[in-house]
Amino acid sequence: MYPVLIQIGPITIYSLWMMLALAIFCTLLIINKLSHSRMVKLNFLAENSLLIFFCGLIMSRFVFILYNLGYFWERITSGNFFELLYIWDKGLSIWGALIGVFLSLYILARRAREDELAWLDIATVSALFGAIFVNIGSFLDGRNYGIPTSLPWGVIIETSQYAIPIHPVQVYAAIYCGLLAIILFQFFNSNLLKNSGIIALTGATSYCLFRFLEEFLRGDEANMLFDTIREAQIYSFLGLSLGAFLLYRYFRKIKQDHTL
Repeated sequence: MYPVLIQIGPITIYSLWMMLALAIFCTLLIINKLSHSRMVKLNFLAENSLLIFFCGLIMSRFVFILYNLGYFWERITSGNFFELLYIWDKGLSIWGALIGVFLSLYILARRAREDELAWLDIATVSALFGAIFVNIGSFLDGRNYGIPTSLPWGVIIETSQYAIPIHPVQVYAAIYCGLLAIILFQFFNSNLLKNSGIIALTGATSYCLFRFLEEFLRGDEANMLFDTIREAQIYSFLGLSLGAFLLYRYFRKIKQDHTL
């Protein structure tokens, strides 16, 4: 793969960080676009964007450390304790980032008496567009790779544990994130999902479904349950179950209201 895009003397530009920068730029563009559809105040985001960003970054690192607690427990001492903060080792968790960003956004919007559910709708669609670039960055960096495959689009990743073609699951993830983002973007002008919060719920539930399926094709190291189930699959299944239940209740209520 191509973990390094450009290297000129001491200057090195990594593909993962470049794609992360593009993801942030794309996310901000979509937020600006969708904020007009939901009639929310961009001033709120301008005033709190830095805090939201750091909440996502801190939670992302915190969850990564928890996820790899055994590794850090053996290596971190009082002398190198601050290495826990070295995010440039690419030790970040997408689940932690999502929790940090969405939770801080919800709390801050509620405190500012903004429509917090409308902001979650905007953040969900924007994050899915950004996730396209994040997954491409993971592919170029050789992270989050798949299991062996005989399909013609299998790729060889030097940093993986396999010496044969494997599933490019990062590309699969970029595709389904893109499809979800485009579909939910169109729903902003639809009466079907006009209530605040329902787009966020639909997006989160759909993402959990695809992520659950993606884990069957992942071949990178992960914490396992009963030596067969990946830990991320458990989180995805729980999110999928909760989201499906809430969506069922929402549409059942809509149907009952129409029959009255």
